[in-house]
Amino acid sequence: MEFKFKRVDSDELLKETYRVRYEVYCQECGFLPPEDYPDGLEIDKFDKSSMHFAAFADGNVIGTARLVLYSEYGYPLNEHCKVLSINDAELPKNGLVEVSRLALRKSFRRRQEDGIYAVESYLKKSEGGILPENPDDRTEQERKRQQPVVILGLYKAMYQETLRVGFSHWYAAMEKKLWYGLKTFHFTFQEIGPPVDYYGPVTPYLGIINQLEKEVSGNSPELWSFLLDGLEEKYWPKVVPVQKEQI
Repeated sequence: MEFKFKRVDSDELLKETYRVRYEVYCQECGFLPPEDYPDGLEIDKFDKSSMHFAAFADGNVIGTARLVLYSEYGYPLNEHCKVLSINDAELPKNGLVEVSRLALRKSFRRRQEDGIYAVESYLKKSEGGILPENPDDRTEQERKRQQPVVILGLYKAMYQETLRVGFSHWYAAMEKKLWYGLKTFHFTFQEIGPPVDYYGPVTPYLGIINQLEKEVSGNSPELWSFLLDGLEEKYWPKVVPVQKEQI
């Protein structure tokens, strides 16, 4: 199966991403009441000030995410996460965006046991996944599992657009298991507040782009090459990698 990832560039494609969100957030998970979206498109007030992204498998849209820019509404995270350990007034409004509405169509998740982010089958039980704590107890099939391509591909698309536009920080309210999944590949977001009930239990995080670049480039060269693949060279970051023993 061939996967592709891109920033949404047409009204037709944007509607399809809203349809994916409706299927996941309204029909599958019950986070939002379906009757509020009679046209089958999950849209909110932040969408007009967002950059939208789509994941494709064999030409069909299978996933979506967005980067919410600062607007008169602020950020979605601020509406739900009232207690933060940072002063967001000190963060650059023009450089801060929020990773939001990450969703994958159920019919295209690779394994039945994977949840809405398709990371559960890569994580230990203590991390919210299904794998045994002891690596020696894993089956041969579990040892051979590949990285969760769709989630990483969406993050790649968002990261590349982040460099093109010049953003420097990412907000994200995410479940712990997604945080563990990203941390596996050295996307290590900083926890900035207590857990809240925000379409399920989530924790607010901050990703500082230049720190993420140092950790990924120093510890996961294959992923680093994947993130830069297709990005115009003039946007490539100049980073001094953080070595494994320093993390």
